[in-house]
Amino acid sequence: MQKLSSTRIVFFLIIGVALVIVCGALAANFVVKPLQATPAPTVAPVVASPDQATTPQVDLKSPAPVFAAGIDAKDGLPNYICGADTFGSYFVLQQMQTAGKDVAHGFHLGIVPFSLDNKPEYDVSEEQRTALLNAGQWDCLLTTLDSVALTSPGAITAIIDESAGADQLWVRNIKTVNDLKGKRIAFSRGSVGEYFVYYTLSIARLNPRFDVTLVPQDSVEAAVKAFNDGKADAVAGWEPDIYGAKTSGGVALLSSSQMRIVIDVIVTSRQSITKRADAVQKFHDAWFDTLKAQVENYDAAGAQVAKWGHNDWTTIQTATGGADLKGALKSLAQADLGANAFVMRDPTPIINRLNIARRVWAASGATVPNDNVTDLVNPGFVSRSASQAVLQANAKPINDTFSISAKLDLSGVNTNDAATLAELPCRRFTFVPESTALTIESRRILDDCVVPTLQQSVGLFLRVKGSAAWPGPKGTYKQDDILKFAQGRAQSVVDYMVSQGVDRSRFIVEATLPPQEHWETEDVNFQAEDRYVEMTLLTVGR
Repeated sequence: MQKLSSTRIVFFLIIGVALVIVCGALAANFVVKPLQATPAPTVAPVVASPDQATTPQVDLKSPAPVFAAGIDAKDGLPNYICGADTFGSYFVLQQMQTAGKDVAHGFHLGIVPFSLDNKPEYDVSEEQRTALLNAGQWDCLLTTLDSVALTSPGAITAIIDESAGADQLWVRNIKTVNDLKGKRIAFSRGSVGEYFVYYTLSIARLNPRFDVTLVPQDSVEAAVKAFNDGKADAVAGWEPDIYGAKTSGGVALLSSSQMRIVIDVIVTSRQSITKRADAVQKFHDAWFDTLKAQVENYDAAGAQVAKWGHNDWTTIQTATGGADLKGALKSLAQADLGANAFVMRDPTPIINRLNIARRVWAASGATVPNDNVTDLVNPGFVSRSASQAVLQANAKPINDTFSISAKLDLSGVNTNDAATLAELPCRRFTFVPESTALTIESRRILDDCVVPTLQQSVGLFLRVKGSAAWPGPKGTYKQDDILKFAQGRAQSVVDYMVSQGVDRSRFIVEATLPPQEHWETEDVNFQAEDRYVEMTLLTVGR
């Protein structure tokens, strides 16, 4: 026992000495460090990985909304704030204010007009717009569907229009989308023109990060100048600035009259939907009431927009209001209440387009949200407006080709005048053995490669050419047998796309024989090479 106690004493003495040494070192460290002249730490820049979102610092102070002149601020009506660019189909807001439709429906509309009269306080960036809506400082934002897909700032509660020719891609010495590979493309950065470029490249499976050189500019005017100065081979933009590309011999390759990928929407803040649903409904009722008045009398509507003022900003002049408004709307397929009701009854086409937009943005290197796109569409407000017969218009928009809700008549189109727009890269499809039936994998490829483009276009046709192997030995099959089999496989591709909602009249079905040196061959490599379905996008009247 005595020996054990001595051992314990020695042990505790060792521990005690160690603690004294450690404490002394720590004390010295704390005393000395403040006296040392240490250099300021170097902070390495943070580089976001491709899949990591970077959130820019934005100003959450909104410019002052513009209200109607002479409003009674003490009448107890709530304010409803919407941000919007100067754009023909957005002028429903200005008309609403001037006509007093907002007050008639129980609220005061405040408009935040972007870039108003070149006043710096109204230079609201894309990031600031979405941030203000996301923070609930604005009730609504008028913007494009692809922007909603990229930023998820709120919920789409109504469709405004489809661009039906306003957005265009001009080129020089380029005949097809495939020929854009290796070329320089100019556009206005952060605009829908940038998305138009990315989507066009996706048709031919060209990667915007590797297969082309992007030449972003601060405006469409600057992008066109870069094109005319020889700094770009192609330029994307919208009317009227894009027509300046004619100066250096540019020609239009593609426009939104053929490919309806640009959709303008009303995006409502989540806070407004949750806390002010009554005011949100009143706004939508007023929107469709104003739109009804517009399509029934464009001259009166144009006069009201002109009376709102800021005529250089709107380009709608007092003496020519009706004509100016009609001109601003001719390339926009407006969605009236009937079209909205049709779309919102089953918003699957809108949800599909949101998913497509996210894929296109992701391919460009942008970071897209990982939320559920179905949450980005709220059909309830349109449905309640549509239940009110008094809001239904008795006339059609200037451009009544809104395509999502309509089956367009293509019977008069002469496909003999069609020009090749793009050779689609997907051309190898597997079939059930000794059959013309597509496999599940082949359907998946079609869903990814071609169906979305056809679903979002009205002026594009698809030539589908089938080819089949001609196996030996000699005399086993006749030429007609091979052509019939090739035609059957092409028709299977068409039948599947028709089942996905694409009009059958938009297909040209053809069959071809393999090269003569492959006829009646027993070479399995030749046979595999000759089994394909080739697809070519065609455009009419380019």
